[in-house]
Amino acid sequence: MVDFIQQIPIWQLWLVAAFILFALEVLTPGFILACFGVGALVAIPMAALGLSWLIQIIAFCIGSLLALWLLQPLMCRWFQFHDTKTGMDALIGRRVFVSEEILPGDAGGRVAVDGDSWRAVAHETTEPIPAGTEVRIRGYQSLVLEVEPLMPHH
Repeated sequence: MVDFIQQIPIWQLWLVAAFILFALEVLTPGFILACFGVGALVAIPMAALGLSWLIQIIAFCIGSLLALWLLQPLMCRWFQFHDTKTGMDALIGRRVFVSEEILPGDAGGRVAVDGDSWRAVAHETTEPIPAGTEVRIRGYQSLVLEVEPLMPHH
């Protein structure tokens, strides 16, 4: 395995690092990891030119710091201005289907969201919500979704 890694050009390792950092950014708030991904992209030309590790690390640090100083505030303002919801907040208001009957109170049940199964509770109903019923996500507590049944349309 070590021999395989030693055969990979250094610039490709920086590219993989950038890709991983950009991918992990999707899971974290604040546009921080993406700034380090930009730093990794800045190090790629240094590695491609065959410059030393020290120069590559300095380029990575400078690129990351510049991105944190310039790009991160811009991106945070853009997301705030466009009221972009991320993470669990993006689920609020979505219409989903009950996959396991939701019992009243804290017993709960499960709903299907984009192919994933989430634990769900419905505090404001005294009747069970059967599987197959369409509900709306109204909030969450930790990793438990709070749902409400949709009113039947007449």
